Amino acid sequence: MELAVILAGAGEGRRMGAVGPKLLLEVAGRTALARVVESFLRVGGVGEIVAVVPADLRSRAEGALAAIPNPRRVRLAAAAGGATRQESVRLGLAALSMELPYVAVHDVARVLVRPALIERVLEAARATGAAIPTLPIADSVKEISGGRVVRSLPRERLEGAQTPQIFARDIILRSHARALERGESATDDAALVERIGEPVAAVEGDPANVKVTSPSDVMLLEALLRSGFQTEA
Repeated sequence: MELAVILAGAGEGRRMGAVGPKLLLEVAGRTALARVVESFLRVGGVGEIVAVVPADLRSRAEGALAAIPNPRRVRLAAAAGGATRQESVRLGLAALSMELPYVAVHDVARVLVRPALIERVLEAARATGAAIPTLPIADSVKEISGGRVVRSLPRERLEGAQTPQIFARDIILRSHARALERGESATDDAALVERIGEPVAAVEGDPANVKVTSPSDVMLLEALLRSGFQTEA
């Protein structure tokens, strides 16, 4: 076993309207939490998975985790999250019980993450210490201020970052410790790792690894599943 997993799922999912927290969101009859955990359990190197969830949903999340088939007896646990994603990941790091050499951070909102993507990122992290999946940006990119276009940005070197992001254990611990000490924040863990001077490798992401941010995204994922999308791939 070499990989610990932190699932970031403590967000309130406000843009989902009445649907509720994303980790309990149902996609084609299965919760986002169950689908994501099952994908990581298909990766042989995974030794423990900690789902970071809203404090008032911790017991419910623990029950959901206990119901997931787990023949290898990988440790599955739930921890209460914080006020921000970054704080929640830090609390997830503190909740890990096994000192495995690599740590993956994945947003539960990326419901259809596939084992092949996880393994691809892990392979790159083994070589470099830190790796993330990315995809080229198809749209033209504009910098906007006050409702007006300030300038157009060349997109040739721009890519969108996905999760899971996988890091050597000491690298992600150092990056979060520095951020806490200096009061720094970032939108993802790779940015914190960049700030301590560590290189981050980029590997090919998965177009199906969509982040659910609105009810229409759920419809897209369900359409993918109905069309024969293979979650095991």
